[in-house]
Amino acid sequence: MEQKDEKNCNSEEEGERQGPKTFLGIFTREKFIILCVVIGLMALLLIIILTSVFLITQSDASVNMEMEPFPSDGDMLDFLLQIGEIQEKDGLYATWYHAANNKSEMNKALNSDVMILEADINVKGYNTANETNIAIMAHPPDIYSDNTLEEWLDAVLKSKKGIKLDFKSINAVELSLDLLRVKKQTGINRPVWINADILPGPNVPVFWPVINASEFFELIQLKFPDVTISPGWKVLYLSIFPNVTYTRSMVEEMYTIVRHLPQKITFPVHALMAKNGWPHLSWLLSQSPRFSLTLWQGKENPTVNDLLFIRDNSNPLRIYYDIYEPVLSKFKEAAKLRNRPRRFYPGGDIIDYFRPVNNDGLNIQWDTVTDKDDLLYLLKDSQGGMLVIPVISSEGQPNIPIIQGSKPELPLQDCLELILASKKSWGIYLRIKSQNQLSLTLELLRQAYDRDLLHHPTWVNMDIAHGTFYIQDYVTGEEFLRTIDQIFPYVTLAPGWPKEVLDEGYKPELVEDMVQLFQGAWQDVSLQLHAETLYRTVTGCRSLLHAQSRFSMTLEHRAEDRDLNTWTASLMAIRALNRQRSFYNMPNMYREHIANLPENQDHTALTKTLQNDS
Repeated sequence: MEQKDEKNCNSEEEGERQGPKTFLGIFTREKFIILCVVIGLMALLLIIILTSVFLITQSDASVNMEMEPFPSDGDMLDFLLQIGEIQEKDGLYATWYHAANNKSEMNKALNSDVMILEADINVKGYNTANETNIAIMAHPPDIYSDNTLEEWLDAVLKSKKGIKLDFKSINAVELSLDLLRVKKQTGINRPVWINADILPGPNVPVFWPVINASEFFELIQLKFPDVTISPGWKVLYLSIFPNVTYTRSMVEEMYTIVRHLPQKITFPVHALMAKNGWPHLSWLLSQSPRFSLTLWQGKENPTVNDLLFIRDNSNPLRIYYDIYEPVLSKFKEAAKLRNRPRRFYPGGDIIDYFRPVNNDGLNIQWDTVTDKDDLLYLLKDSQGGMLVIPVISSEGQPNIPIIQGSKPELPLQDCLELILASKKSWGIYLRIKSQNQLSLTLELLRQAYDRDLLHHPTWVNMDIAHGTFYIQDYVTGEEFLRTIDQIFPYVTLAPGWPKEVLDEGYKPELVEDMVQLFQGAWQDVSLQLHAETLYRTVTGCRSLLHAQSRFSMTLEHRAEDRDLNTWTASLMAIRALNRQRSFYNMPNMYREHIANLPENQDHTALTKTLQNDS
């Protein structure tokens, strides 16, 4: 036993002297195990990488294969509808990603669910000794970037995102358009919007640098015209001046510059300035079906109510909302609510507001307010319509406008508050006699509008003096326009002629002078005609055929006036000219009589006479 133990000990000592057992003559057992683990992990990592590359390649290929042909100058909503991003054509549902410039932001945008990428283009080294001819993705003051436009396009064109390119220097435009032309050869297949600020806008001095409009448009037409153009105003929003907005001259200058362009045009508008500038912006939209607006915001958020105002007074196909969260989601939620009160523009079209049967102005109800009891009865029992409110001064307090004939006196302010509190659809027609009443009435309207209460079509009527119908003691047409523009311009102008000049009816010179006076007004204009005077002459109304689409006629007839049969033929001839631009301020019995009249040959003949005279 002792010999065996001794042998075993000797064997162990000999084994220890020979060293540990190895694999492949190189690795110990422990090292071999570690090596196997490392090789296994590397193999697994390689499999993951190859699989990812394969999936990404397949994904990119599938995107490219799924992208149906689409013109780069096509409608953005048509594109989003085609690829299934939206279910109906409505600018409310288009979503945006701002400043997707460097590669990090670009990739974040590409991996998000936004539909349109907005990015800024500059020139590498712009305005330095190292300036190049390379277009890069950077917003001033940055003049360097890790992303060139070519790299940006290569990445974005593999996605299904729409493209909006904002140019910050004219030097970058030609470079970029050349590149777009090259990319079109392999397929862009999505709308491309080209944006640049070409005019000074609100709060920006005229000497502030902007992109040269002529050069910008010439390059587009020459290099790559297959785009939607987005020409804007350079804007500076200052919270201390919240009411500063786009002026009539700014909007008209923009229209003059772009009206000859054949492309679709979307005008970028600062969301916080859109409501106060709406009379002019809506005029701009009305100039061409190719025009749209894109509301954008800076650091300050617009209110949901202001956004609803724009939506409620526009075509949803022609307004885009480039607005940040959480305001955008709140706005969408509010916009979808059924039966919510419409935030109507007070100077808007009453056909659009009341939406009468067949869009016929004859189907709009008119009632005259005489006192408080009468008003309360109308507000309760009538379905809605235009409320004619005759305004005079209080006997004891001349600076307080009241309702004419009301006993006890009903102040105009109380009258307006009752109307604005009603949930029915009411229009407000203010019949005013004097300059003092005009100023006081407009001030009440302004206060209601500033309190976000006035969302009803509002007409201001006065008999005025001008040119061939100048009569002393009447407010002049120029003063009427000036007062409205200074105090509260968001109304429909409803001027009438002094009764002293109507002995021979509406002679051509009377109508022509009235039309000329209001031709330059930016508000809607409805000329007030006394129906009982029409029989004396109707051909004088021919000038209305040449007036702008903003002009309409309102025919008035009172129960005590001449019998209907005297002027029926003349009225029917005027009615036949345009039923959407003819309104009838008269009791129901007369409107029903007109509605039941046959359009016989005599009326048709008189209509032809009108048209021939014009």
